[in-house]
Amino acid sequence: MDSLYGSGEFKSPSDSGPKAQTGFRVAMVDSGVQNPTGTAIVTAAKQAAEALGWKFSVFDGKYEPQQYQEGIRQAIAQKADVIWVVSIDCPLVKTALEEAKSAGIPVVGQESADCSDVDPSSPSYFADNLNFSEGSFIDWAKALGASQAYYLLSKLGSKANVIEVSVAELVVTNAVHEGFAATMKKECPECKVTDLPIQLSDMGSALQERVQTALLRNPDANGLAVSYDDLMTLGVAGAVMASGRNDSLEVVAGSGYPANLQLIRDNGGQDAGYVIDLGYESWTAADMINRLLAGQKQGPSGVGLAVVDKDHGMPSSGTWKTNIDYQSAFKKVWGVS
Repeated sequence: MDSLYGSGEFKSPSDSGPKAQTGFRVAMVDSGVQNPTGTAIVTAAKQAAEALGWKFSVFDGKYEPQQYQEGIRQAIAQKADVIWVVSIDCPLVKTALEEAKSAGIPVVGQESADCSDVDPSSPSYFADNLNFSEGSFIDWAKALGASQAYYLLSKLGSKANVIEVSVAELVVTNAVHEGFAATMKKECPECKVTDLPIQLSDMGSALQERVQTALLRNPDANGLAVSYDDLMTLGVAGAVMASGRNDSLEVVAGSGYPANLQLIRDNGGQDAGYVIDLGYESWTAADMINRLLAGQKQGPSGVGLAVVDKDHGMPSSGTWKTNIDYQSAFKKVWGVS
């Protein structure tokens, strides 16, 4: 577990690669830009695109699959050189991706599952898809879930009796669930895990009620694993506090948003979580695109995961960030200032 604290599995970016491929038109289609994840990714992507000298645009998908397809079609109409999709799984936009392919425009993914990731018999529609230090997007997502299991086992040992709040309808959160479940089974087969599957439509009061009910039905539970941080602030933390069992439950989630880090500091229903640096992730995705424009595949990725709790790696304010100076490293490779 100690290896996941601090910089965790983050590494420095590659020190070699093509110079900046300037003047290209790159269109980002993000599943939604108004939540903390979307805002952080877009902000970092704009900075990287400016450094690379691209004509950069962003389309807000507003969490609606029809809008995702509209964004891709607008990028085609704008004659983008590359379409950059973020948190949009291929099966949701397959028709628009086929249109991009017919137009000869490559599509790359960031935190997005290609159709071949979901169904190995399906063709791939992405020209490239961001890798992580753990491997593919799916490998990384499973590692996020595994990190939660390792944290809980480090605190509870073989007496772990955990309720896992999982979201199976998304490819990434289903992979988080698979990584958590597999690690718990491997490392502690005698431990008890109760799966509480929820839907995105449960967010808010319905989510809080479902978790409160699960805690009532499992009075001996001493751990709670939650797929990602938004679930904490949209109901789970409230359920933990309302249960009166905050001090007897070890609660781990993930992502490292400011509101969730404050919950950890304040003992407000969350004790720990995996953390990611979305700035580093987005700059790495920009480097992947720059390599694609230069006719190369992406280099080794340094983007991984780490874990924080009240005593390890907690920033004094804001979001968690790696101490790796990735911007300077990428600019040196790109030959820009």
